Amino acid sequence: MNYKLLLIVPAILIIVALGSLALQLQDGGLKRAIELRGGTQLSLETGADAAAVQSLLKDYDAQVRSASSITGNLLLVDVPIEKNATEIVPLLESKGYKIGSVSVQSVSPTLGQSFFSQAQLALGIAFVLMALTIFIIFRKPLPSFYVVISAAFDIIEALAFSQLIGIELSLATFAALLLLVGYSVDTDILLTSRVMKGKEGSTAERVKGATKTGLTMSGTAIAAVAALLFATTSTVLIQIAAVLLIGLLADIVNTWFTNAVLLRMYVERREKMIAK
Repeated sequence: MNYKLLLIVPAILIIVALGSLALQLQDGGLKRAIELRGGTQLSLETGADAAAVQSLLKDYDAQVRSASSITGNLLLVDVPIEKNATEIVPLLESKGYKIGSVSVQSVSPTLGQSFFSQAQLALGIAFVLMALTIFIIFRKPLPSFYVVISAAFDIIEALAFSQLIGIELSLATFAALLLLVGYSVDTDILLTSRVMKGKEGSTAERVKGATKTGLTMSGTAIAAVAALLFATTSTVLIQIAAVLLIGLLADIVNTWFTNAVLLRMYVERREKMIAK
């Protein structure tokens, strides 16, 4: 099999991710949590059905979803800042719903937009500093570019597919994306170091050796994140773990189907030029 054909898989993946993000931006923008868009969120301890409550609160333009906590089931009710959220709990109780503890979080649209801009800036700065570090370490434009583009694909795909499965962009998911900026280059640095600086074996053998080590690293990280995802009841931790899991799975494709193939092509081409 021609190893270059492996590039088809990451190409399809990134096209789907970019297409999904483009459609979302045309259809009102990315899904953002209260802290990044403004509004009021009520956290209600109740076993009520989310769809039924959302139907009941249609006049409030409410978005309702289920969550879990240590103390029991929760409903998270998001309403625009201009709506009177204080009416919601009495309304639900008048319809026969039993409501336990209630917590309310309100963020103005201006403050939410400010948080969103700052989070974007932090992510952008982190990515640029990572890219500069890679170029300083390897000092070769193309191999360094392969590392950076693979990391960029990881971030884009983690964002796109987390949005597709309903995970809102929040400060927690931004934290997960920042973690991915660091983690996603680990396997790429391993691969590039082994292939560019290794002396034993052919290029294909060095890539194969790096792949075994890299997949072991990724496998242990995925297992740890998956355990966190399924063991926790914290909404924040679930969001972080879900985004990290998507990013780590995407990293396998982007490192070993994109960076590895491009790097092998680069090294083999360079070796042929030297041989001439």
